[in-house]
Amino acid sequence: MPHLDPYESLGFHCGLTFKAFIGSVERKLKGTGVSPAQFLALAHLVALGPLSQSELVDRLSITKATGVRLVDRMERDGWVAREADPKDGRVKRVVATQRAIEIWERVSKAGREVLDQAYRGVHTSEIETVKRVLERVRRNLS
Repeated sequence: MPHLDPYESLGFHCGLTFKAFIGSVERKLKGTGVSPAQFLALAHLVALGPLSQSELVDRLSITKATGVRLVDRMERDGWVAREADPKDGRVKRVVATQRAIEIWERVSKAGREVLDQAYRGVHTSEIETVKRVLERVRRNLS
């Protein structure tokens, strides 16, 4: 039986690429008070609006315990608030605060700079093809 060569795996390459993105984002975020994990959470909350904690955890691909600690820290730092869901009072929605929206204007520029650097020399059509392929792979694995 042939052994798995990790370099044949899109998942392996995605992992390496994600680490490179996060490292670059972390360097750009120095001095903002926003961690890479908080940056990713804010990206979802600003783009999509309030999410339940479980929806946020799913989107970030982290454990529930990690999600609780992340949201607790973000709430403590004034980036998010927990509010009751208007349709189901048992569910708490995580909502970006005005402070978060204001800092997002600054840190999203850092994110854009990382993307611009990462995509240098890569044609837009290639990026779109990669996104479509990865979406199909995710669907196949779900």
